[in-house]
Order: sequence, then C-alpha cells, then structure tokens
Amino acid sequence: MKSVPRILPIVGVAIGGVLLVNALAGAQSLPELVSGARAFAEEAVGQAEEKAETAVAPTGEGADAAATSSIPKPVQACAPTAAELAREAGLSPAELQVLQSLGARRGQLDAREESMETQLALMAAAEAKLDAKVKALDGLKSDIEGLMGQADAAENAEVARMVKVFETMKPKDSAARMTVLDDSVRLPIATAMKERALSAMLAAMPPNEAKKLTESLASRFDTARTLGQALEKTEAQAAAAAPAAAPATKAGA
Repeated sequence: MKSVPRILPIVGVAIGGVLLVNALAGAQSLPELVSGARAFAEEAVGQAEEKAETAVAPTGEGADAAATSSIPKPVQACAPTAAELAREAGLSPAELQVLQSLGARRGQLDAREESMETQLALMAAAEAKLDAKVKALDGLKSDIEGLMGQADAAENAEVARMVKVFETMKPKDSAARMTVLDDSVRLPIATAMKERALSAMLAAMPPNEAKKLTESLASRFDTARTLGQALEKTEAQAAAAAPAAAPATKAGA
C-alpha cells in the first residue's frame, strides 16, 4: 500500500495522455474517452503493482521456503488390500483363498518341474560321460585282446620251435634237459612232440622224472574237464527247473 501514492502521478499522466490521444484521433463522445482512459489506467496500475511486488520479493532461504510452501504436497494413496480387490472382483473370501492356494501350488509345481529338468540334464550329462568311458574301455579291451593274441601267437611259435629242437636231439640229451625244466615250460613242449620222439625221451629219463612228467601230461586237461562237467551239470539243473516253473506260472495266471 505504500507504493500507491507513488503510482497516482503516473496514473494521472497516463489518463491525460489517453485523453489527448483520443482527442487528436477525433473521438466523437466523452464516454468513449473516459472508458479508454480508465482501461489504460488500470493496465498501468497492474504493471506498477507487479513491479513493486517483484522489488520486495524475499530472496535466499526465505524465497526457497516460500516456494516450497506454495507447492502442494502429493496425496498418499493407500494400496487396496486383497480382500478389497476380491470384493471389487465379486469374489467371496473362500474363493479368494482357493485362488491363492492354487497360485501357491502352481508355484510349487513350476519349481519342481525346473528341478526335474535340471536333474534330467545332469543325468543326461552323466550318461554321456558313462558312454564315453564305456567306449574307451571297449577300445582298451580290444587293444588288450589284440596284444594277447599277438602274445599267444608268439608263444605258440616259440613252443613249435622248441618242439623241433627237442625232437631233433638225441633222446638221452633231450631227457637230461627236459628233467631240469619246470612243468610250465616242458609240458607244452612235451604235449606237442611226436609220439616216437616223446617215448624215446621218456625212456631215457630217470624213472621218477618220467613218472612225474607222464602224470602231469595226463592231468593237464583235468581242470578244463572239471569245469566242463560242472557247466553241463548246471545246464541240466536249469533245464529240469524250467518245466516246473512254467506250470506254476500258468496256475498263477
């Protein structure tokens, strides 16, 4: 309000100027002059008041506080509860509980399915590793069998060569050398020798050594014969038990 007396001279000058302009422009009536002057004066007063308010506006923290106080605070909206949402959807508390339990059950099933998929993937990886190991073992077995076949062939060739050596020797010499050999060496040689050379060698050997070699040659295949007999006995027992099991199965059916 203190700025109003300072504004009055300005208003007076403005009104006079408007009247003068309208008179020079050839205004026809006095009311038009007065209304124009009043509008101009009101506009001038408004501009002057705005300048005065700008001049006395607070600065610094006061201005910030005023600006902050003038900003409206946001209204905090409360989230609706599950019961309110169910009521709006037209569901009863029991139906809401059923839906919640179904959702939880579905989550459990999804988790179980993911766990099963993980286990299946691990099992597939383990199976692949096992297959690779089996293939490696099969290859190793083939290599071992090949080496054993080569060793057997080499052993048979060596035995055949020693057989020729003992057969070409005199019976007295071959008997003396056969006596000092171990059974694992002399039995394959004696087995492959011809009957004539073997009989001459046994005749030249001491009686005890000849007896021992003859018994070892006779019992050489006893182990294999025993195993064969046991296998035949097992097969016979299985064949005898098969017909008895068949009628029992039919009776149970």
